[in-house]
Amino acid sequence: MLKPYHQRAEKINLLYLEDNLKFEDEEGMPNLELDHDASEGSKFISDIQQNSKLLQLQREELLCKYSITFSNNPGCTDLAEHDIELESDRPMVAKPYHMSPRQIDVLKTEVNRMIELKIVEPGESDFTSPLILVEVPGKDARPGIDYRRLNKVTRTQYFPLPNIDELIEKVSAAKYISVLDLTRGYWQIPLSPRAQRCAAFVTTFGTFRPLRLPFGLKNAPYYFSRLMASLLRNCEDYAAPYLDDVAIFSQSWEDHLRHLEDILDRLSSSKLHIKTVKMSVRSSICKISWTFSGTRT
Repeated sequence: MLKPYHQRAEKINLLYLEDNLKFEDEEGMPNLELDHDASEGSKFISDIQQNSKLLQLQREELLCKYSITFSNNPGCTDLAEHDIELESDRPMVAKPYHMSPRQIDVLKTEVNRMIELKIVEPGESDFTSPLILVEVPGKDARPGIDYRRLNKVTRTQYFPLPNIDELIEKVSAAKYISVLDLTRGYWQIPLSPRAQRCAAFVTTFGTFRPLRLPFGLKNAPYYFSRLMASLLRNCEDYAAPYLDDVAIFSQSWEDHLRHLEDILDRLSSSKLHIKTVKMSVRSSICKISWTFSGTRT
């Protein structure tokens, strides 16, 4: 006699070799659940722990070799340049939004920090958009630029964005996975002189021209995806991009070291920086599950 069929969630299990797994709160990113009941992988984990000193030494040597690539300050790639093509070249000047003294102080601090990092510079333009302060409960206030008017007259650029389902399917079969997080990914892409003119923003304390790609521009995600596709060309079998993360996945530790070195070499050659992280082997192995609701086939 057949048992009744019940729909149940399907789990895809990954092994991740990082101390602190953290994804930014981006739309479309799956929720991650740490499952510490990893008995089915106990033999695999035991084998790694027995060789943890060797594995850690190999990884530390690799990180030391590419230490200049690990930085909490964004780099500036020469692999891509963001441009803005307008449907109309008619000047578009906006007035600064009204802000409280507290909000102005916060914005001044942030703008000064961006000037120090050479992300923006003081300047004039016949295209300006207002700078705003985005305040969300439970999160730090951050500056943003209201590019709605500019986006309406910007010609759309097309480039396919990564598919999260395909990414998970590709990565989930690997035994070794590392995720590299680019430092302020957008800020590592320079703007063309025309884009600097179009993307200028205005505040009550002055006008500024972005030198790097800011959030809010219509075609920003497509330019960034194009950059990542160029960076990872011909290594699709062991590396995949999603937003400003790069997942590196391998079936053996020897292959994983080789794959990591290849990607780090590409990042270094492209003058791209990744966030400084502590990478560990022995104490950080856990099983991670992406849970999907649906029918098991």
